[in-house]
Amino acid sequence: MAGTLYIVGVGLGPGQITQEAINVLRSVGEVFIEEYTSMFETSLGDHIAKVVGRMVVKLNRRDLEEESGRVIINAIRERGSAALAVIGDPMLATTHSALVTQATQLGIRVRVINGISIVCAAVSQAGLSLYKLGPVATVTYERGGVLSKRAYEVLAGNISRGLHTPLLLDIKDEGGFMSIREAVDVLIRLEDEVKQGIVSDDLAAVFESRIGWSDQAVVVASLTNPPDLKPPSVILIPGLLNPVEEEYLRVVHGAGEELLRRHINHVKALMRTMQHSSG
Repeated sequence: MAGTLYIVGVGLGPGQITQEAINVLRSVGEVFIEEYTSMFETSLGDHIAKVVGRMVVKLNRRDLEEESGRVIINAIRERGSAALAVIGDPMLATTHSALVTQATQLGIRVRVINGISIVCAAVSQAGLSLYKLGPVATVTYERGGVLSKRAYEVLAGNISRGLHTPLLLDIKDEGGFMSIREAVDVLIRLEDEVKQGIVSDDLAAVFESRIGWSDQAVVVASLTNPPDLKPPSVILIPGLLNPVEEEYLRVVHGAGEELLRRHINHVKALMRTMQHSSG
């Protein structure tokens, strides 16, 4: 089967779409969007219609997952090409990966047009070193009576090596996004279960809200005393801070010197304990 599928990242906010993305969205046979894996500051469909000058077709979770993107595949058959525009950077959601795999198996050419991702943007806005970034995890809701420990386990592994931990926040089954307070409550609950002493008043966190939007906010505070910020949000928990990172958090984000001192001492103590127990 001939034809081309474009997975187009449009960034996190209205001003972040690239010229390459605009050119693709203007030239393909049909443009689709999905907004259930993330949030945009305005209506994504209205924004693309304004910037690109054409209407788009909005897809939901059922269209892409249960129906395996059939409507997109059909559009490629009929018009030779189609694009799925997504918020942030493509391929960070397994939904998009499954669509690309299916299209490739059908002989459809696939091109991924990158956009600004929340992970890179969060680290950059925080002023922390990308070279010290550990694995990413998502803080999830309890489902089926089970609360996943994955976020806590990833955090523990990163802290043991002095690495920074980006924590994404879950999407509710009925739509909408987990709040920062809900995420912290989950981490506290996991601490009560696992009891490794990681989540405490001494652990600092960079709380980030609506990155790339006109009302974005970045606040450094104790993990157990989070600010009240609007979703979509991300939590970045620093590992061992170097002097440049420490100064950036203090001067640019107004982090308290006492909190940063407690954080560094807490991380060092955890690293000694974890490395000793693993050895």
